[in-house]
Amino acid sequence: MSRIFVSNWIALDGIFSGPGGDTGWFTSDEELMHYNLERLNEADTILMGRTTYDLMAGYWAGTQARHDFAGAYQFMNESRKHIFSRAITVSDWQHCFFHNTVNQEVISNIKAFTNRDIVILGSGDLSRQLHNLGLIDEYHILLDPQIKGEGRRFFDDMQMSKVKLKSMKKFECGVAYLQYAVVK
Repeated sequence: MSRIFVSNWIALDGIFSGPGGDTGWFTSDEELMHYNLERLNEADTILMGRTTYDLMAGYWAGTQARHDFAGAYQFMNESRKHIFSRAITVSDWQHCFFHNTVNQEVISNIKAFTNRDIVILGSGDLSRQLHNLGLIDEYHILLDPQIKGEGRRFFDDMQMSKVKLKSMKKFECGVAYLQYAVVK
C-alpha cells in the first residue's frame, strides 16, 4: 500500500515558509538535490493545497524549470497532482486533479490509483489536516541550518503524535535529511 509522506525544508525554529510564502532561503548543494530527488521519485503522486499549487504551477510547467532542475522538472510534470481547493477546479498544468474537501474517502480514492508513494510538498494546511486525520505515514524533514525568525511554522496546531527516526543523512551544505515514521 502507498505511503503518504511529507517532504519539507524546515529551519531550526520550525519555519517552513518565509514571509509571503518565500522559499528562496533553502540551503542546498548538488549532492542534497540529487538525494532529495531520489526520495521524491519513490512517489508518483503529489498532494498540495492551493497556496502551494499557486507557487508551483507557473514555475514547474514552464521552460525555465526544465533548464534549472531537469530531473525535478520531469518528476513535477509527470506526477499526478491532486490539489485541494474550493477556489480552483481546472489547470493548464498536466495531470492535475482537484478536490474541494479533505477526508478519508478522498484520500482512499487517490491511493487506489497510485502505483507508488504519495508526497506532500509544502502545503502546511493540507499536511496538518491529513496529520490530524492520522493519514501521514512519514515526515522527510530537510532541517536547514538557520533560524528564520519570521514565517509560518510547520508543526503548529497538529495533534500530538510520536515519530520514530528511520534514517538521517548530513550534507556538506549543513542540511540534515531526517526521515521519520509516524508511530500508529
